[in-house]
Amino acid sequence: MNISFKNVKTGEVRQVKVGFSWVLFLFAGILGIPLFIRKLNMWGSVFLVVWVVNFLVSSLPSSEDVDSSVAVLFIVAVGLQIYMGIKGNELTAKNYLETGWELTEPDAPLTQYAKKQWGLA
Repeated sequence: MNISFKNVKTGEVRQVKVGFSWVLFLFAGILGIPLFIRKLNMWGSVFLVVWVVNFLVSSLPSSEDVDSSVAVLFIVAVGLQIYMGIKGNELTAKNYLETGWELTEPDAPLTQYAKKQWGLA
């Protein structure tokens, strides 16, 4: 189930899935790249910072404090990825609407369902 958004300035059309985002769940942890592609720069920056901090902490000499810090950062990263899987498409849709994109079929039943799911109604 995909909803279409159209950029009124360029005419570009993009699809956003209603439901769980497997792409963000699986790949957002890789430097936040999928988030930057979706123009969710703040969230992409969060993932990038978590990745860099995890890299720096894990490169320290092994000790009990370092190992527990790596474990906490791993749990935070997994939690963020689960959140992105659940909310990522909603955040993308809201970002499109905030930046001037429009729904291509605003009265279609699927669009109405998506608006209700995403809290846009």
